Amino acid sequence: MDKETLFQELLKEYRIKHKKSERFYKKACKYMIGGGSHNLRLFSPFPFIDVQCRGSKVTDIDGNNYVDFWQGHFANILGHNPDIVSKSLAQCFEKKLGLSTGFPGLYQKELAELLFRLTGAEKIRFTTSGTLATMYAIMLSKAFTRRKLVMKVGGGWHGSQPYVLKGISIYRNGFNQVESAGLPEGIESSIITTRFNDVEDLRAQFKKFGEQVACLIVEPFIGAGGFIFGEREYIDETRKLTDQYGSLLVLDEVVSGLRFHAGPVHGFYGIYPDLSVYGKAIGGGMPLSAVAGKDEVMALCGSSAAPEKKVKFDGGTFSAHPASVLAGIAFVKHLISHEKEIYPQIGKRGEIARRGIEEIFRSHGFNVRCTGGNESVVKHSSVVGVHFLHDKFDRITSPDQVWNEDVCDYDLREKVFKLSMLQEGFNIFHGYGAVSFAHSESEIRDSLDAVERIAKKWKKHKIPDQ
Repeated sequence: MDKETLFQELLKEYRIKHKKSERFYKKACKYMIGGGSHNLRLFSPFPFIDVQCRGSKVTDIDGNNYVDFWQGHFANILGHNPDIVSKSLAQCFEKKLGLSTGFPGLYQKELAELLFRLTGAEKIRFTTSGTLATMYAIMLSKAFTRRKLVMKVGGGWHGSQPYVLKGISIYRNGFNQVESAGLPEGIESSIITTRFNDVEDLRAQFKKFGEQVACLIVEPFIGAGGFIFGEREYIDETRKLTDQYGSLLVLDEVVSGLRFHAGPVHGFYGIYPDLSVYGKAIGGGMPLSAVAGKDEVMALCGSSAAPEKKVKFDGGTFSAHPASVLAGIAFVKHLISHEKEIYPQIGKRGEIARRGIEEIFRSHGFNVRCTGGNESVVKHSSVVGVHFLHDKFDRITSPDQVWNEDVCDYDLREKVFKLSMLQEGFNIFHGYGAVSFAHSESEIRDSLDAVERIAKKWKKHKIPDQ
């Protein structure tokens, strides 16, 4: 049995268990493109339709229960719908507060103060999504430096906005392709890509383009590109080179902010960016993001900025939405006050998963490596990425490997392994996902038992060694 035959069998089994989801999905496709509004939530043959999400688990419309490691795009550090947030919102709505009013409100100042202390930023402004936040950060950088070029990491994802839609997941002789139609003419030449964790390439790109670069935007912990931490030397060099060439350093911490401790990951590196971007966890499950950074840069979106440098980061109807800010306050306060309890626990369980998955697959002849951990940077990483490598490779350090089909079998992870784990009662993403505080150690052990059964089946049916 080859990989494709196994995949077709898994599709058949999935359809049998998800008949109501399939009917629901087909109806949804009549009204929405692909049956939904976010492509990552749609997978072949169709997504199961959730009806309840609580703690570590999700129940679908067919009555199937899953232990979920997707957890709201990895934002749900406490698990789905934690009481600390839902009760806070319920009390607020009972007082006839929480919906959009069009006024500043009492709450955003409190969350800004919390983030101010955690991040070391001088000023903060809220918006609604990571995409908007990265776009505004780049606009501020361009206005401040009066330069046109943006440098980004190949494999880095910063949302669907024009300044960064190049070099994300299409790997053909490097990340040099624009990955969306409908962009402004000539945008490709204004985006420079560099290789993650490659100090020499970073130096070479700055030597060639540095005097024209408005900003380097980079995830210190790269998310969609493979769950990979930046090496210390590399992150140090991002700060040195941006300073040397008069560019701004923008750190995208939409994924990493509050994920590894109650604060940004850049603190572990001992550097401070000119601007940083936050999202996911800061909203406690509600739509909220922020741009934070140096006063002199952030001031360009204020009403007193000079007209020729003013950035139209004016907000939006739902910017700093009261319910989102309230959820963020409850969530962030809880993470701060329980930091020593939460992060060591989820970090330990993440490490159990990473080591266990590698050992199980290795024992059955598969060349699998897990990313998400790097104790030289952080002690408590709860994120687990799984990569099926071809035989001659033994480690993952960059998205250039993750998206290169000559290095990794992406389809085996995202299609076959995903459906195999769903059959076992586990919803995974990028090979596993993120451990929340709601996940018990027994659930992690059970997931490893599922991996054991899958590896045995694959070996029995002669799925090729990687």
